[in-house]
Amino acid sequence: MSSRSDDDPVKRSSTERYSRVASNLDWVIVLIPASSIFFGFLLHISVNPPSYFHFSDSIILLTALGAVTVATALFVIPVIHHSTHYYQLDVERFLLTTKGYLMFGIFCLMVAMYLGLGLALDSKLTMEIAYGLASLPFIFIFLQFFKRTH
Repeated sequence: MSSRSDDDPVKRSSTERYSRVASNLDWVIVLIPASSIFFGFLLHISVNPPSYFHFSDSIILLTALGAVTVATALFVIPVIHHSTHYYQLDVERFLLTTKGYLMFGIFCLMVAMYLGLGLALDSKLTMEIAYGLASLPFIFIFLQFFKRTH
């Protein structure tokens, strides 16, 4: 066995564990700006709604805005948790809780995207067709997810 520090199993496993934390936080680095930009678009539309918007369209838009708000908040929680518990960080517990926050945040973001896509299509098509077409990308994602997990 050589005297290099990367051969030490304690240091190697410690570095591996913290690199797993960093890779988990990489998801957050991507998701926070993306959901914040989407929030800005939805907020702009809700402040300046198009003239053809009905009351039901406004309710759908506010639901999408709420879902993006929850998603953005859930994406920020792992960063706050990491910064407040850095010195006593239990890596496995952090990874498990971060995964829960990220998965629920991604679900909220998908709901907001579905509602936003449905609203956009509703301006050109009937409501049933618009929201039916808006569900197709998410049905595809759902099928791909379960195809890979089973």
